[in-house]
Amino acid sequence: MSPARPPGRRPGDADVTRHQILEAARATFAEAGFERATMRAIAGRAGVDPALIHHHFGAKESLFAAAHRLPDPRAALEPILTGPAPGMGERLARFYLQLATTPDSPVVSLFRAAATNDAAARMLREFIEHGLLGTAEDVLPYDRPRLRLALCATHLIGVVFGRSIVAVPEMTEPDVEELVALLAPALERYLTEPL
Repeated sequence: MSPARPPGRRPGDADVTRHQILEAARATFAEAGFERATMRAIAGRAGVDPALIHHHFGAKESLFAAAHRLPDPRAALEPILTGPAPGMGERLARFYLQLATTPDSPVVSLFRAAATNDAAARMLREFIEHGLLGTAEDVLPYDRPRLRLALCATHLIGVVFGRSIVAVPEMTEPDVEELVALLAPALERYLTEPL
């Protein structure tokens, strides 16, 4: 006879529950935006009681921040920006579009929320100013590295906004590889040619 399991949660359940809540939050924020997403809707999607979300994350703003942890910009950008100049625009476009075009992408959700929520706009601005542009300043071997990457970032933000938020048909029809081919020359020019 095996020993009876003590009542309560099994070890590891908290991590699984936390992961389910974050996945549900990303999907709900991406669909509804920050203002219209409710803790109750997120809890329903995750299959948990809303009180459990408050236990793990506190307020909706904290849940939003946890659900939208973006990749470490240095780890992501350093190989793109320090590799050979030919192909730099293609590497950047591919990385960004793969990150930002999945159905429940935290990037799309963050962009959608930043349009109407000051905390989300501040989070996005800090990520761009300190994360992306700070990394460019450290690793991009050309003059005016912050401006160069800012041009790329705003160009790509516009593409994702048109494709994933506004859903302009001409932007939703091409697949990622076609968009990479179309965007790469402009991004490479921003990154490597004289400004």
